Amino acid sequence: MANRLAITPRGAGKGPVYELKVPGAVQNITLIKSDDVDYALLALGDHGIGVVDLSNPMAMKYLETVNVHYNLTGVNYVDGGGTITTDATFAGSGVVTDLAVDDTTGTLYIANSAYGIQATALTNLLPTPVLDSDGTLHIDSSASTLQYAGESPWGGPLSLKLFDGKLYAALGFLGIGIYDPATLAREGGYNLYSDASVSEDWFQDMNVANAVHDSSWVDPVTGMPTYLQTQYEIQEVWKNDVTAPTPWADFDRYGKYYYNARKMALKIESVGGQDHVYAYIAYSLGGLVAVDLGALDSVSFPSPSYLGYLPAVPAHGPDSPTTGQSSTKSLFPHFGSGMLKEAGVVDVAVNGDRVYYSDHFAGLVVASGALDPQQNWHGPNGRDGYNNDTMPTTPFWPDYEFVTSYDMTPRDATEEESLPTFLYQSPVELATGEISGHGGALFITPGADPGAAGGVDLVQATGAGGLNFIDVIHLTSDSAVTMADRFAVPAQFASTDASGAQSDGQPGQIIAIGHAAGVTVRGSNLYVADGPHGMSVWRIADSNGDAIDKPLLLANTLQSEGAVNLGGEEILPTPHAYAVHFNTDSNKAYVLSQSLGLRGVDVSAVNNGTAQVGAPALLRTYPSDIYEHSTESGNVGGIKGQDHAYDVAFHGHYGVVADGSNGLVVYDLSADPSDGTGAHIVAVIGNGSGKPSIGRASSVRLWTDRNSGRVYAIVAAGSAGVAVVDMTGVLKNGDPSGWSLVKVFEPKKFGDGTVGAADGKSVDVSIANNTAYFSYDSFGLVAYRLADLIAPLPDGVDPTAIWSQGGGDGTSTGGSGGSFDYRPDAIGSFKLQDQPGYEDNSGGAQYMTLQHFPANVVIRDGNDGHIYQLDQPRVYLYVAYGTGGVIKLDWSSAAMPKLIQYHDTVGEATSTAIANGRVYVADGSGGVIIFK
Repeated sequence: MANRLAITPRGAGKGPVYELKVPGAVQNITLIKSDDVDYALLALGDHGIGVVDLSNPMAMKYLETVNVHYNLTGVNYVDGGGTITTDATFAGSGVVTDLAVDDTTGTLYIANSAYGIQATALTNLLPTPVLDSDGTLHIDSSASTLQYAGESPWGGPLSLKLFDGKLYAALGFLGIGIYDPATLAREGGYNLYSDASVSEDWFQDMNVANAVHDSSWVDPVTGMPTYLQTQYEIQEVWKNDVTAPTPWADFDRYGKYYYNARKMALKIESVGGQDHVYAYIAYSLGGLVAVDLGALDSVSFPSPSYLGYLPAVPAHGPDSPTTGQSSTKSLFPHFGSGMLKEAGVVDVAVNGDRVYYSDHFAGLVVASGALDPQQNWHGPNGRDGYNNDTMPTTPFWPDYEFVTSYDMTPRDATEEESLPTFLYQSPVELATGEISGHGGALFITPGADPGAAGGVDLVQATGAGGLNFIDVIHLTSDSAVTMADRFAVPAQFASTDASGAQSDGQPGQIIAIGHAAGVTVRGSNLYVADGPHGMSVWRIADSNGDAIDKPLLLANTLQSEGAVNLGGEEILPTPHAYAVHFNTDSNKAYVLSQSLGLRGVDVSAVNNGTAQVGAPALLRTYPSDIYEHSTESGNVGGIKGQDHAYDVAFHGHYGVVADGSNGLVVYDLSADPSDGTGAHIVAVIGNGSGKPSIGRASSVRLWTDRNSGRVYAIVAAGSAGVAVVDMTGVLKNGDPSGWSLVKVFEPKKFGDGTVGAADGKSVDVSIANNTAYFSYDSFGLVAYRLADLIAPLPDGVDPTAIWSQGGGDGTSTGGSGGSFDYRPDAIGSFKLQDQPGYEDNSGGAQYMTLQHFPANVVIRDGNDGHIYQLDQPRVYLYVAYGTGGVIKLDWSSAAMPKLIQYHDTVGEATSTAIANGRVYVADGSGGVIIFK
């Protein structure tokens, strides 16, 4: 669970848990015995390999952390501008995702997602590591599995499996690979995207080999487009408007999460009197894919052939598409798109004629017919018996329109997130739904007896770091036996030991934190936005203002994603929670949802003392608290896109929401959005013609110019960069048209004597001392004077096109007929990867917290209680840096920001909050991390 390794007895009840903390997030656990000592080898991502002595399970000993190094040469790729780089070299620390040990040869195999597969003698790790001169584990042999076409490679291994003398690797976006364990030579594999025989997949009848512009632009090993096809698509199709197929962009920019092989189960099956290897591949949104890899005694093994599949539960698309290319090819406009990296089939096991697999939304699924998927894997109407294309005039919509073998209609049309009908029909025998979170890794227990009550047949991890013991009681596709009667859960374990409020308001709710996206401090309490689990409130300081370093739960919203009736009132959840903000009323919190708008939550119980440790309060949201435009009854306010709600800024009773591709949406928080009039929507800024003029808004701050009294929205606008909007008429007069766009631009990027634009996406913005600070997921951080941001452009200059490529040194060199550049100059910038020692850091700047102290201010140190008076103004930024951890910057000198502190985290840091001498970090699957 995140960076916690835990052991508990397996049985028909909840036993004691013994655990220890390890240096990184545990990706996979490999149990081995070496010299009669039991070990757990931990795949710790970019922390390398962890070694744990299990001799005494009740007192595990963490022995050491060993990293690996890689060196990849001869790489050809194309950057985002279409420029080819040849013979590049990449080197750095490995990212260990899985480990496998061959007991017969004593070889350790390492899945390094930054490189490929590495092998070394197990004696090089145990009992004492053999290290190279750089301090990393000595590697005996290695083989890269990556393919570069664009700048981001495909094919980093996610899991390994030794089976019948071969080494199998799940290669993510490149399917599976099969290797000789002795030499690591690739002997074959399977790739769903390049399999032209399959039409029941996201791109249906696409044949990559026929879609590339030149037949030689296909990699002979993977069947994928090469860097030459990438360059052609960027330079000719995108830049020169040439009409041609785009197989590289279709995959990399739009559909690759559909083709993401995570894990596999393998089985030998007799076909025509010969032994064949069947692979059952957990293909994420592509479902559970069965492949016959061929006859073992054939010189042509492997010779894969597709057998069939069981669909993943789709990522819930909206009722109608937006416009533009991405919405007609991509999974990304879909409701729930923030979960694409996690969604779909996660893990799989096979036992006889049955497969047991985890689905992100469906929980544990069991299906029969695994011995002959070609004949058995389809719904009752047959392989081509279903038409799920509800919008035939709009290609790639919804995200299950290609399915012809199964009924994808909702089982219960009244439920917003109902499971598809096929999960209640043959060949499916069990679909539990989410038990205590999203479906995760699983295994069948030794001696499992499905059909007999009272045992533990499976152990399944769930989203947010939980674990369930599952007793399979009935396996049947007989609809007379309800799903609830087909299984039991003898024990549940969560990532916290806190007991929250259940849907009836009484204590007893298991509270798991493991999708942490946003943290906010208000008074002595920490408000956590935890994705599907909504919002929870934790006490973090005592009555003296001193920090409590083990937060105490006070209250929570509904932990389910459905409404409940409590005392005659309809209580709504706050699912897909992304952040929490407050206006002036401390009794009303506003939860931002990536798909369900802005939701007000009554938190008065937290403030008036009703909510107590041990007696948590159920926090309530009512229909009158939901500020959205994409409702169950249809879109309101003339807004076609979905609700995103990444951030909000307040001005009186107005809430200005950073609403993703919709730009900014202004809500009147004093209106009742449940009255059906749509009067709560005051204005929409940037949602014109399907191409938002201010980009994809992910953060917004409001600033009033004291000289003019005008109110401006300063917006982090995704790939569009920085947006500035004059909001005066809207926010002072309630005039829907009382706004004007000042400028939208990508920050200047200098290199090789030219001036270009920042790559990546602008994520967050903070304001202090007449300066705006922006974070970028790839560019780092950049600061501007607000006076420069609001400065008017020359007459006739389009505020969405204020520069042209080739503007020389970045100064304006003419009007719109020539090269020109009216972008403001930054007054300072920072990128972690430019700092010595951090060149290989994989992170990118996300959301941040800014502290501004004027000169002579008196402050109390939250750690030791000392009182200090500052001799000069100080500006500090605490920046969540994604997979790179969290950093503290001193930006007191605008032109010279300084890195003060860096600390890694175990998950993916997305936001920070400051209070009581502590930094609280929302760390995704790592939960909430607290630093002094």
